[in-house]
Amino acid sequence: MAQITTKAGDGGMTQLNPDRISSKTHPVIELMGNIDELSCVLGLSGDKFDGIQTFLSELMGYFYYKQPNEKRIAQQIWSLEDYITSHNNSIPTWFVNPRGYVSLARSVCRRCERRVVEFAESERAKPLNERYMNCDSIIKYFNRLSDYLFVKTFERVVEDPQLFHDELAEQLPFAAVA
Repeated sequence: MAQITTKAGDGGMTQLNPDRISSKTHPVIELMGNIDELSCVLGLSGDKFDGIQTFLSELMGYFYYKQPNEKRIAQQIWSLEDYITSHNNSIPTWFVNPRGYVSLARSVCRRCERRVVEFAESERAKPLNERYMNCDSIIKYFNRLSDYLFVKTFERVVEDPQLFHDELAEQLPFAAVA
């Protein structure tokens, strides 16, 4: 069994990729931490997101090894788009406040997307030979995943309306505030 406590990170450094030790504050380490957090929230949701969680682990590997598998990412994007298109009718015509772990996962997913965009923008400013990796397809994946989670949230409204029940809203009239 691998040793868990190596004490190698006690000084604030960690293995960034096979070639480099870096600060635990490096943007790639931050990205992988955000992706890990998203996977954890999906695990809490009670829904079946095993395939997505497995792919999120793959994404962390792409950042670690600096080699995104563009074909695999494209397959995942297509799968999300197919689901979104076939379930678009589950979105209610009324506004629903975010509730539950799927909504939280969507929010964390949006943060992942922002961090990847931020990293990609910083990489574009560097000379080609100094860039870590191209993140364009990963940005697109997180954008589709957040859309997918948006649709999944509304499916939960139909399945479990009590999850989204707001007694106060029924008692108070709504007024627009300008």
